[in-house]
Amino acid sequence: MFNPSLKLALLATTASLILVACGGGSTSSPGSAGPVTINPTTPTDPTPNANLVDLVPGDDCQAGTTRETTDVTVNGAVVGQVEACTITGVITSNLTLEAKNGYALEGAVFVGEDGSSNATLTIPAGTTIFGETGEDYLVITRGSRINARGTATDPIIMTSIQDVQGSVDAVNDRGLWGGLVINGDAPINRCIDGTATPGTAGCERSGEGSSGLYGGGNSAHNAGTLEYLQVKYAGNLINDSDELNGIAFQGVGSGTTCNHIQVHNNTDDGVEFFGGNVFCSELVLTGNGDDSLDWTDGWKGGAQRVLIIHTEGAGDQGIEADNRSSNNGATPISDPTISNFTFVGNDGDIGILAREGTQGQIVNGIIVDFPDAGIDVDNDLTLSNLQAGTLSFASIFLDNPTNILSGDSSETVDTRAIIAGSPNIVEGNSSLTDRFFPGSNEQAVPATDVSMEPGFMTYNYIGAFSDTETADSNWAQGWTFSVFESPTECPSGTLSTGDVVGGKQICSLTGTITQNTRLNNNFIYQLEGAVFIGEDQGGDPAAPIAGANPAILTIDAGTTLYGAAGEDYLVISRGSQIRSNGTRNNPVIMTSRDEVFGTADTANDRGKWGGLVINGRAPINRCIDGTATPGTTGCERSGEGSSGLYGGGTTDDNSGNLFYTRVSFAGNLINDSDELNGIAFQAVGSATQVDYVQVHNNVDDGVEFFGGNVNVKHLVLTGIGDDSLDWTDGWTGNVQYVIIDQANGVGDQGIEADNRSSNNDVLPRSNPTLSNLTFVGGDGGDIGILLREGTAGDIYNAVITDFDEAGFDIDNSATIAQATAGTIAFNSVLIAGNAEDLRNDGDGATPQQTALNNGANNQIGGAVTDFGARPVGGDRYAPGAPEQAVTATNVNAVDSFFDPVTYIGAVENENDDWYQGWTLLVDQ
Repeated sequence: MFNPSLKLALLATTASLILVACGGGSTSSPGSAGPVTINPTTPTDPTPNANLVDLVPGDDCQAGTTRETTDVTVNGAVVGQVEACTITGVITSNLTLEAKNGYALEGAVFVGEDGSSNATLTIPAGTTIFGETGEDYLVITRGSRINARGTATDPIIMTSIQDVQGSVDAVNDRGLWGGLVINGDAPINRCIDGTATPGTAGCERSGEGSSGLYGGGNSAHNAGTLEYLQVKYAGNLINDSDELNGIAFQGVGSGTTCNHIQVHNNTDDGVEFFGGNVFCSELVLTGNGDDSLDWTDGWKGGAQRVLIIHTEGAGDQGIEADNRSSNNGATPISDPTISNFTFVGNDGDIGILAREGTQGQIVNGIIVDFPDAGIDVDNDLTLSNLQAGTLSFASIFLDNPTNILSGDSSETVDTRAIIAGSPNIVEGNSSLTDRFFPGSNEQAVPATDVSMEPGFMTYNYIGAFSDTETADSNWAQGWTFSVFESPTECPSGTLSTGDVVGGKQICSLTGTITQNTRLNNNFIYQLEGAVFIGEDQGGDPAAPIAGANPAILTIDAGTTLYGAAGEDYLVISRGSQIRSNGTRNNPVIMTSRDEVFGTADTANDRGKWGGLVINGRAPINRCIDGTATPGTTGCERSGEGSSGLYGGGTTDDNSGNLFYTRVSFAGNLINDSDELNGIAFQAVGSATQVDYVQVHNNVDDGVEFFGGNVNVKHLVLTGIGDDSLDWTDGWTGNVQYVIIDQANGVGDQGIEADNRSSNNDVLPRSNPTLSNLTFVGGDGGDIGILLREGTAGDIYNAVITDFDEAGFDIDNSATIAQATAGTIAFNSVLIAGNAEDLRNDGDGATPQQTALNNGANNQIGGAVTDFGARPVGGDRYAPGAPEQAVTATNVNAVDSFFDPVTYIGAVENENDDWYQGWTLLVDQ
């Protein structure tokens, strides 16, 4: 087992650390390095030292190693000592290390001699090996082997002496020792002898860092086994063209076993493959200073389940992929398969850079947050490979400022068109939760089958992790270092309040947040006052306001935010984003302090905090500047509750996403004309994604759309104090699957729909399309659907019942004119069981009947299911016989946003439970 004293020392260096999210020279062979050198002096016990880490508890280093005590220096000062068994020189016979001891590398340690004595180095689970300087590294020569078999609970650790002693900076330290080099005799395409034939036994090359010769003709070469291994703080920069990687696989063949490997904070590349055929799975590459995964010289292996995380201030490409720099077409050509990867950038450059003639199949991946590009292909031959399909991309989700570079000015190949047009390439908002785990957007990307490739498993998902894995249970848990976040330190951008509830610390958000901030579910978050995400960027994304900083707020699944008063609310400014990445089993909850502390009255509480406001740059028709033209970039307006400006001319503006998000007990009544809704979508554009959202017991409207084009699916509005769903100012979005359930004694309209009160016919006109609605009124509610003030719009596949005044009403001459013109139409709508089904007031029932006549399959009056009599949960909103008798309209034929349906109402049948599990459903 792992040396307990060492394990405690290593853990001490990680307890308070969080990873921040975040080659090619020829040298000579090692020559005549001698056998292992045993230090001739007799070791003596060191002077007692409180900073001594003793890795030889029994003082018995086995033959082939020597017990020594070494000073540990940081910035020139001695900070402690480490006693370990030292290995140096060349190991010419089999050597098995003992997990009870720790081992120091002294200089370049070679296992075996190339072309003569072969040896096997066996490293048991829990063993630690360290280097003191960049000249200390481990080389496995051709014909020799390393058998390093760690376990998920006892990984093998290769690291620096500072890490062992406990003085390492886990975020910034790199290059504290050399690294691991494995030489094999598998084929390569770059030969030290210019007359040799690439890919044959005669083609060999000198490795970096004087690490010896590699290459040959044995594609099945076996260098041994690497399993559950950490390599940390390595990478000696010998010169500009000669650098040590964390692990260098040099001509390593397919007989080698390689899985569950982490390289952390290497100065140069994390892992580099120089030719060969080796396949690796479960690779974790974190905080590396150059490229995380690099290949060249004809690598034909593969990698599956790869996690790459770049750190702030370091890192280059996620993948840098070459064939051969001096001869792009050299054979054998680099042609690996990479599948199931998640790359998270930061200050790095490009997610995947393919160049210098490489081929390959790159599939089932997620690439996010790389500032230069997600994917780039360079050099003429590489571009030709892309055109020919020998370099291919498929089933990849991208969310980067530039997802696919279109190529240099000299290139004639349309890189973007080819890659974006490849199967299942999706560009959108990342919905990753806990930084790595796929959310709704990633789960929606179909996977590509790679089971025919040697060594690959069949996974029906993209990314390194499945949607069933969590931060507490996944293949990388337990044996990796600094991958998963600390549960004790509030995330950057938040502050600890010192309070704890339900075993979770409370962190606060306040003021204006101008840096990207991610809230994980290790904590609960308190809004203090009006919290703004980003500074207003203005209405024109092409000309943002100078000096104004945007930000992205990411909220992980299962995270709770709360406000304690009406003045506490959350605003997403123009140009910034919210990414609320809840799941069905772990929704994001925005609620009151009372609910968090267990004192809420879930049936009657309202107005306990402010709510959520999202400001976008999509068109609106009401301008704060009377000279501005509605619907253009210059038309903007001030939001309610001093929530900032919204509006612009960008219909596909992107304000982020809301997935499985619940907003409860909100809505501050500031004054008679200034009220906070549960969620206010203010000029929000169509690139914003909203799916599975509930607003419960808001004191004002549940959801209101102020212009814009945002679309919504799966919306639940319960117990709302005013209108459940409201629109105005030119909203033209789509909505499918809406449940509205009013509480007794409160509530106004199910839908209150306007164009603009002061100018009913101003353009752009409100004109949304809604389908699959189930509206259940209460004894205080007014009208199921009230259309007024010039709005247009279409309603499909709806059930409107149990409203105290009426099921459907149209008001105002401008709105009646829209019905007469056919721009208001109802199809497959059942309106029954209301006090009046069609409102017969001063305008009479004719406008409503006109809207119904504009469509088909409508039924007014007659039987309807008593949804309110059913218990909460279960099949409360499932249609009964009256609803099933109404012929549905396939609204998918009207707009592809809509799912094809064969039923009316929000729920298909008693087995359709989309609204259950993540919502708060209360009998009221």
